[in-house]
Amino acid sequence: MIARILCLEGERRILDPKNKLILACFICILAFYAFSEAQESAWYCRPYGTVKYRGDLAPDGLKVVAFIQEVGFDSCLTKGGEYSLLIPKDDPATFKIKEGWAEEDIITIKVNGSLANPRFKAFPGAQKIPLYVSTLDVPPTTWGKIKALFR
Repeated sequence: MIARILCLEGERRILDPKNKLILACFICILAFYAFSEAQESAWYCRPYGTVKYRGDLAPDGLKVVAFIQEVGFDSCLTKGGEYSLLIPKDDPATFKIKEGWAEEDIITIKVNGSLANPRFKAFPGAQKIPLYVSTLDVPPTTWGKIKALFR
């Protein structure tokens, strides 16, 4: 019996006009926040994921840089074998040459100065893209010796 009285009392509080106003304000704020987050995500291209470097997960501290038409737009350092980039969208209304990504742009990523695969088209929002980097551990002086063999 006491539980039923408490339940009815709780229902009265929810139906109280003051509580309805507070609930309506809370719902409006939540909807505005969700809408602004959706709008903001359309302004950024957010590739993230793992980095395989020479066959293993990348060690911490390797520099990852995103390029569009050979212009760097964002960089980060690997941590736990992963990366995360945030590339802004190009604003065609400004007079700058290139401020960020646009439809059909190809994004190239370099890890520690080496080209990573795959290259991909720019996209709005976040997308998991695992990267693979294969490099040779041949010092530059070795190439001169190899070239000398073919003279």
